[in-house]
Amino acid sequence: MNFEETNGIQTGAGVKLVIYGQEGVGKTSLAAQLPGAVFLDCEGSTSKMNVRRLPKPTSWEMLQQEVDFVLEFHAQRQYQTLCIDTFDWAERLAIAQLCSKHQVNGIEGFDYGKGWEYEAEEIGRFLDKTERLIQAGINVALLCHAITRKTSLPEINSDFDHWELKLGNKTTNKIAPLLKEWSDITLFLAFQTHVIATDDKGKKHKATACNRVMYTTKTAWWDAKNRFGLPEMLPLEYASIASVFAAPAPADAPVPKAQQVIEKAQAAGLPTEKDLAESELLITADGQLPEPRQTAEDVQTQHILDGIAPQLAQLMAAAQVQPSELQAVVGSKGYFPADMPVQNYPQDFVEGWCIPWWQKIVGTIRQNRKTAV
Repeated sequence: MNFEETNGIQTGAGVKLVIYGQEGVGKTSLAAQLPGAVFLDCEGSTSKMNVRRLPKPTSWEMLQQEVDFVLEFHAQRQYQTLCIDTFDWAERLAIAQLCSKHQVNGIEGFDYGKGWEYEAEEIGRFLDKTERLIQAGINVALLCHAITRKTSLPEINSDFDHWELKLGNKTTNKIAPLLKEWSDITLFLAFQTHVIATDDKGKKHKATACNRVMYTTKTAWWDAKNRFGLPEMLPLEYASIASVFAAPAPADAPVPKAQQVIEKAQAAGLPTEKDLAESELLITADGQLPEPRQTAEDVQTQHILDGIAPQLAQLMAAAQVQPSELQAVVGSKGYFPADMPVQNYPQDFVEGWCIPWWQKIVGTIRQNRKTAV
């Protein structure tokens, strides 16, 4: 028997998402921005929003019929993403159908915990069914509420809260892993509160600036995952994950060797000649381009940024942002005194606010420059 071997990233299939978080954090608002979104609104959360939706499913059977409808008419109606909001409410429909089928009053009415096993099997069949949408190029987003549970680790002496999918007290251990394994990306949406210093010595603090963020990587404190190499934390906005749904760019034709040499020299700020032979003289004996000369301005910039967190310093250098300009923005937000040096910013503030919100910070700085003129 022969099998065809393939390699590279497969294109054309939809993306499988799980989006969960606290009440009011913005799960539905984020899902509404997904390309070509249509909702199966199980709990009525989209009633005040201008989104496309099918009738509220009143049974597990009806919900599955609506999934079939989306698959059948997705091209005609331009459905690109199916959003089930929320899946923990959809889970209730599945449980109700199982109880009706087996004539029991509740999931606890099954002998020896069989009800939880039946439900896991039913949800597993549903997730398998969504593969037909995925293969047709339709994204599937399952929205869920979040719940905290006490957990512990050997290296930590006390219990701590762990955020996870809210799928019932006893079904979580069976259903939540199914959803996480099924998904290409599981996003945990949360409110991030900053604790900042209120004096220049950093001895007094207050909680402020409740930003909304998305976590993409599992930690001891929450469940998350992604197969797209996303940063561990992102601002809660669609632009942060838009690249996941972008159509792959067509492969470029191979660049001739002569053109590669010329482009490499140009990128390094070196003089080039049209003739390949003369261009290749710019390459050193080991096949590398010589290091570009550092200007006096470069040296001065490096001196100004000394002591600043490396990643933040790189962003500041690239955007030509002076420390005083960043300090002014931070001070105007009330995070730290405006005269507090950037070098003294705590690492968690740099990673939790400065870097995720850098584009907006730069926009504010540019506006400040215009105002000052």
